[in-house]
Amino acid sequence: MISRLFYFPDPHSLMTPVPLPALFVSHGAPTLPLEPDVPAHRFLASLGNRFPEINAVLCISAHWNTPGPVVNAIMKPLTIHDFSGFPQELYRITYPAQGDPDLARRVAGLVEAAGLPCDTDTGRGLDHGAWVPLMLMFPSAGIPVVQLSIQNHLDPARHFALGKAIAPLRYEGVLIIGSGGAVHPLGDPTVALGKGIPTGTWALAFNEWLNRAVTSGDMDSLVRYRNLAPSATHAQPYPDHFMPLLSALGAAGPGAKGTILHQSWYWGNLGMGAYEFR
Repeated sequence: MISRLFYFPDPHSLMTPVPLPALFVSHGAPTLPLEPDVPAHRFLASLGNRFPEINAVLCISAHWNTPGPVVNAIMKPLTIHDFSGFPQELYRITYPAQGDPDLARRVAGLVEAAGLPCDTDTGRGLDHGAWVPLMLMFPSAGIPVVQLSIQNHLDPARHFALGKAIAPLRYEGVLIIGSGGAVHPLGDPTVALGKGIPTGTWALAFNEWLNRAVTSGDMDSLVRYRNLAPSATHAQPYPDHFMPLLSALGAAGPGAKGTILHQSWYWGNLGMGAYEFR
């Protein structure tokens, strides 16, 4: 059930003079938690060690797509298996992290203060864009998790602005994670995916462009990637998996630059890049 709630001040006690970074991770296929030999699995399994003391996670997942921003305000979010055709073992996975309705209201208040209407949903659980990376990063599920949706319009500038709105959370012990895909050609019928398939030159070219733009802090180019990046229509044919990167970039604040945390390929042409923005 979706409703509009009033803004309440942030309830968390951990205030940090140095803000946490904002992260972008590529979550790959839902089977990633079951594949310990995959490089991206090993990377995510070590990434949580970088953040031993945080209050909560705010995850912006490519797999929650709504007309306008929505945040889930639920104490016990269910694990959503939003996929089909995978091994039955995958459907038995649960990630029992608690939610944080107070933080959800804090997020909605920040978004609305930035002039973007924001609703809260009291029934939405965690989709695989959230629980796949989080169960590897924080396997004990001891850190509260709140999700913020991306929007149907898939407008890069508006998703960057969404990230800017929630930037204060980085001073409040909240780790902001955008979860999508650095190179995500699903939806392009001309692109092959599968084990043993070589990575295409077009995918390598897009990934190299993305790395340069991220590490140089070229926010304008990243927002205009559709016109500037090579093979953008192949790399992000339906760019839902790129929007979380733009929101993470926006959350890092003016002048932020990215650091490459991980690079690998999955199923040939899925780019599993991960970045830290400060």
